[in-house]
Amino acid sequence: MSKDKRKDIQEAGKGLALDTVLSVGSDTAAEIAKESITSIIGDLLVDTASSLLPGISGAVQGYKRVRFERNITIFTEQLYSNIDTIRVNLETKTNEQKEKIDQLFNIVLDYVIDEQQEDKIQYMVNGFLNLTNHEKVSDDFVLTYYDVLRELRMVDISVLRLMYNSRYIIGNDTTETFRDIMERHGLSYEQYQSVRRNLQRIGLLITKTDLNVTDDLEEIVKKFKELYAYLDKATNPKYKRSLPKLRLPKLKSKENLELSKFGKDFVRFFISKEDD
Repeated sequence: MSKDKRKDIQEAGKGLALDTVLSVGSDTAAEIAKESITSIIGDLLVDTASSLLPGISGAVQGYKRVRFERNITIFTEQLYSNIDTIRVNLETKTNEQKEKIDQLFNIVLDYVIDEQQEDKIQYMVNGFLNLTNHEKVSDDFVLTYYDVLRELRMVDISVLRLMYNSRYIIGNDTTETFRDIMERHGLSYEQYQSVRRNLQRIGLLITKTDLNVTDDLEEIVKKFKELYAYLDKATNPKYKRSLPKLRLPKLKSKENLELSKFGKDFVRFFISKEDD
């Protein structure tokens, strides 16, 4: 979809401004959104589909419209279930900050419209709730985080949540294991490992080698100094005392994956509602 057409949809989406959600129920807000966007998105879909595959534009339009209405309905319901939190967060904001939050709201809405997995919408709402709690948030920050979320699938989110809970949630009652995730998503162990490697590629996971390489280099330098001192004494005929015992360097590096700082911040922003 071209930038101009996407901009048109975003502009139309302002019919579902944050003030609308705050002042009406979720059902009413969803209907307002549908009325304000459905006509323009329908026209755009007809134009696009007709130019690519003449004869099936109606089917494409119908499919896109159903997905759009479903996503908007879920989004507004999720927002309305957190309406008290949003109101409290906005009470301390200036008019300028509220205007900025409303702009970010429409950016988030654009991601919601395009989302293929409806279960991910709850995490988009979690992210927006966190945005309303910040004093200042840039567009680039929002776009970066939501771009990464758009690239993930529910199985990726399940793996991230498992790794976060097992590492950072103290007294966590959840007994979920990686085997539970494999069974729920129908994965083999090789596929589960592939998911972890993909999360590493994105930058959400990191190896302990990456985390500890500096410490290991310092340890190696230390042992070289000890070895040099040892050889200096061993070759000095005036040195009468027994030579010190040499010890192997204790390296920390391993290939095990764990959450990177970005991964931890990402989970806290979208997925987890608990602190360390």
